[in-house]
Amino acid sequence: MSSSILPDPYVLDALANDIEDLEGILRMLNSDTPLGWYRERGCRFQREEVVEALCRMIRGREVRGYLLHESGTELVPLAEGELPSLSFDEAWFEMTDRGRLRHADWRPPTIDML
Repeated sequence: MSSSILPDPYVLDALANDIEDLEGILRMLNSDTPLGWYRERGCRFQREEVVEALCRMIRGREVRGYLLHESGTELVPLAEGELPSLSFDEAWFEMTDRGRLRHADWRPPTIDML
């Protein structure tokens, strides 16, 4: 697969089951297990391209951002379409209903398509 292909659907796939932080998303995407996409892609997902994908999908309302409350015990949702004001390393992300529709329609490439 060319690294020029947008990572957006892969990032949505990493968010399919839970709220994740950036490190968790990268860990899942780059996993060498059947749950990851490293083998199919043939190269690692880079932090910068995942942050860019999250920005696109937050603006497109497919992903919602969260920040940890100052108490450290709960996540506070950002407004729909709002990017985290802090570092993306301090934010958490969740797929929205719109993102779930896109993810449900996605057909991952097979190895012959790469």
